[in-house]
Amino acid sequence: MDKKSIVLVCVTPQESSKNIVRAGKLLAEKNSAKLEIISVLPLGFNDKKPDTKIIEEIYDFAKEENGEMALYFSDEPVFTIAAHIGKIKPVLLVTGFPGEDSNGLVSTIRLLIPELPISMVDGDKVYNMLPFESNQPVK
Repeated sequence: MDKKSIVLVCVTPQESSKNIVRAGKLLAEKNSAKLEIISVLPLGFNDKKPDTKIIEEIYDFAKEENGEMALYFSDEPVFTIAAHIGKIKPVLLVTGFPGEDSNGLVSTIRLLIPELPISMVDGDKVYNMLPFESNQPVK
């Protein structure tokens, strides 16, 4: 049986994550792929924090968008996401635009899995990073 392609969307407990899920859904539809969302929370995450409500809202929103959501608890979010990518082998990774306190997800994934296309969402704009191909001339 053929496994359907997956577009993986990485989110954090922020209201802006809904925009990332929306963009991921559109990109999944464009690629005739299944939508999957991943979030990695720290091991000491307290379920009484306001972040819990946002994660629940993102989970509900993902379901409304016909997506599945994987929630992990780890103090190594980048490597947790990389391991998940290795497991599901998505056709595209969708993230938010890295901020000042970035954990280095995009740069680490580029190093570990250079062939994986990455789209970064900033507000209502999507920026696409294509895999590096050594046979292309530098301009």
